[in-house]
Amino acid sequence: MTTLHVQSENGGPAWQVWPTQEVIPSGSIKEASSYLFELRDSDDALDADLLIDDVPVEALRSRQPRVARWRWTPGFHAGSVEVALRLPGTGIRRFEITTDPDLRKLTRNDFDVMVREVLEDTFALFSLSAFRKGIARQSSSKPPPLARLEFLRSRAEEITQTIEAINRSPRHFLRAEQITLPFHRAARATGPEIIKSLRSGLIRTETNRPSRLPAALGGRLPAQITIRQRRNSVDIPEHRQIKACLQSWAAWLSGVADVLAKTSRSNDSDALSTAGSWAVRTRRIARQLNDAADSGFMTEVTDSPPMLQMSSLFRNDPVYHRFYRLWQDMNLGLAALFGDFLQMPLARTYELYELWCFLRLLRAAVQEYGSTGVDLNNLFVTNAAGGVTISAGAVIVSVSPDKVLCFQRQYREYWVEPSGEGSFSRVMVPDVVLAGTGFGSPGKQVIVLDAKYRINDGLNDALNSIHMYRDALVQEAKSGEIEGIVTAAYLLTPHTPALNADFKNTPVPGRLFHPQYRDKFRFGAITLRPGMSSDDLRNSLKTIVADAIGET
Repeated sequence: MTTLHVQSENGGPAWQVWPTQEVIPSGSIKEASSYLFELRDSDDALDADLLIDDVPVEALRSRQPRVARWRWTPGFHAGSVEVALRLPGTGIRRFEITTDPDLRKLTRNDFDVMVREVLEDTFALFSLSAFRKGIARQSSSKPPPLARLEFLRSRAEEITQTIEAINRSPRHFLRAEQITLPFHRAARATGPEIIKSLRSGLIRTETNRPSRLPAALGGRLPAQITIRQRRNSVDIPEHRQIKACLQSWAAWLSGVADVLAKTSRSNDSDALSTAGSWAVRTRRIARQLNDAADSGFMTEVTDSPPMLQMSSLFRNDPVYHRFYRLWQDMNLGLAALFGDFLQMPLARTYELYELWCFLRLLRAAVQEYGSTGVDLNNLFVTNAAGGVTISAGAVIVSVSPDKVLCFQRQYREYWVEPSGEGSFSRVMVPDVVLAGTGFGSPGKQVIVLDAKYRINDGLNDALNSIHMYRDALVQEAKSGEIEGIVTAAYLLTPHTPALNADFKNTPVPGRLFHPQYRDKFRFGAITLRPGMSSDDLRNSLKTIVADAIGET
């Protein structure tokens, strides 16, 4: 039998992925590695093609005529990829493989957390801006960015799992209803029900003697008797709302799939590949949601507006509460929010992490220093269609009258900068800069923060960047001497360190996080991890400022 297997190029176990797919252990297929696909026992091995996300995979020469081999290098890619196997005479066979992040990074669940929090922060910050446009839902006539599609796909998978969990034990109630039956089938009719049925309809007279009816009826009985009975029903408001949401999401995704299919017919080869793949995936997601809305107990549920209302069931039942949380996530993913960062796939996690750090710190700064003086006009751009685009590059946001938070601000050579502050070598673009006065110390503070989506030993290679920013960003003093402007420089990373009592006895990278080390050198690393609470983020911001001004 013809089979397709995948394994690491360095050797190790091989897993069958077609025609039946084996369970690949988590972490076995990861980014920045190299893997081999091997088609075995095929008469058409020489003519077979393998594509990943519609891009041909590098074919290798095989010493066996019935075996075809390909090399796949995911690069810095984590997430689901679609594999297409083309065999002559059998058409295209498609399946998906999930790649995990490099072990120096976090799990793929953190990607979803970061996207959710980027969208949540955007909504919160947008509410503070001068713009007054609704961005709650994007029209399906425009294809959404890739990151939002990735996010919606991950949420849709969890939604179907949650519906299956509800299906196993749905909440129900005893429902009373009235039904009309012929008299010979209404054996359990009560006296009041019979008397009430005598008021309308055909009345039959008993001919048998002696009569078998109670004497009070006088030998008469209604031909049709309306009785009241109770039965279990799942047609509760929560189920109606869940079903309506599933159908609404499926309809929206179907419209997006049609738009993506039209985009894939353009002349741009890159757009053709990406849009065509996502058209297939989006249509598949819509079909999954429609199937969930028409399966199990959902077939007995009537229509309702697609809007959940918090109730005791959504609040107290863990499974129903999970669906409510997913509904909130879907609302974020459906929002009319755009931006360059969303146009890239979630696989480019380091870029997403940079923006995530900026928005998290910006929101924490607004909470810490107040909303007075906050100017977000440089961060958001709206269009006539009601969408919002985040300017995710060279952004300077005033967080108070005397403080600014910058994202990817460009520092040119200091002699060409109007402010006189810049680089003495080349253009430099630190990820995040917090600058200004009023931090509780005399003089201006310039705190450079470089976001690195790495953990463990991967942080050792990231030290060069903050060394560079701290030493190369300067200004010319009145005396003509060159002096540095950076008062503190830190890495931002999801790494959680283990610290010893003395920083000198703590190995790198843990040493960078040690409070004594940061206080002494105004240099080091701060933990910013997806899923942190707003209080933890504010404490991290206060720690950064306290280290920079020497108040630790």
